[in-house]
Amino acid sequence: MTIRQHTPLDLLRVLLMAMAFATASVAYSFEALISNERSGDLIHINPQGKTTHVVRICNRPRGMTKGATESDAVIACSDDNMIVVYDRSKRVITSSIESVPGAMNVSFHPTTGRIIVTNEGIAQASVYELDTGRLLAKLPTGLEPDGVVITNDGQTIFVASENAGLVHVFDGTSYQSKGLIRTNLRPRRIALLDQELWVSSEMGSRVEIFHVETLEKLDEVIFAPKGFRPEQMTPVDILFNPSANEAYVALGSANHVAVVDINSREITKYILVGRRAWGLGLSPDGKVLAVLNGLSDDFTFIDLDTKRPLLTKRAGLIPHSIEVFK
Repeated sequence: MTIRQHTPLDLLRVLLMAMAFATASVAYSFEALISNERSGDLIHINPQGKTTHVVRICNRPRGMTKGATESDAVIACSDDNMIVVYDRSKRVITSSIESVPGAMNVSFHPTTGRIIVTNEGIAQASVYELDTGRLLAKLPTGLEPDGVVITNDGQTIFVASENAGLVHVFDGTSYQSKGLIRTNLRPRRIALLDQELWVSSEMGSRVEIFHVETLEKLDEVIFAPKGFRPEQMTPVDILFNPSANEAYVALGSANHVAVVDINSREITKYILVGRRAWGLGLSPDGKVLAVLNGLSDDFTFIDLDTKRPLLTKRAGLIPHSIEVFK
């Protein structure tokens, strides 16, 4: 057996790598919350990927968004038919809205204090006042509504219906229908960037891009990392990093995240992560991308300067959504 002797140069390389990782970890100051669908809990993650707290939250927590303060997260509890507001500083539920059937995903509009919730099992979305829990409107959709967004000015609401192949458009004041966008197969998540609406097509291997006002299709990005069949391209979450001119798309069963140039629509990188890349979060400084891997029950941190994974750590069972706080 040959035993390799480490040279001083080898030891120096190891030391420099350790110092670089330590420096990177200090620079990335944030806390992430992850909702775990099957284990019914919420975990707190620090910049080193360590789980600092595990809090039992509800049955089947799914969609999550930031609330009215920097401490609040609004969480859809699907099997409990409920929305809860969670204070991450105190690690307690501070309020809840009950009788919200099949709460799937949720979007919060800070100016008006409204939340829009997709009700998966009854083909609708619901609008509530977050502070009072008052129901303001019911928005009829196609089957299996999932992704939901509202424009910054609060004037337009978009809801994606997986089974219908549609994005429903509603007036944000009257709640009347403003139109329909026909998409490729199974639209899942939607994201807004200025006058563009990006829609992930889970069974269409692509993201489609529409104009917010005219609803006309502007472009599409089709994913095809080497070694994967088209049916394995199941894009779900979309996240923008405008300062880097990049969009990130979780490719589901393809086990990758795609990096897309926002202006050119070119795919600049595929990054291998865990099984069924699902949810995405971004550190406040735009340097770290967090990826939830739903079938391997873990998450991956990616260094966006190098486009390489920093670490992969265990989450709870079936991590669903992530929010990153300063």
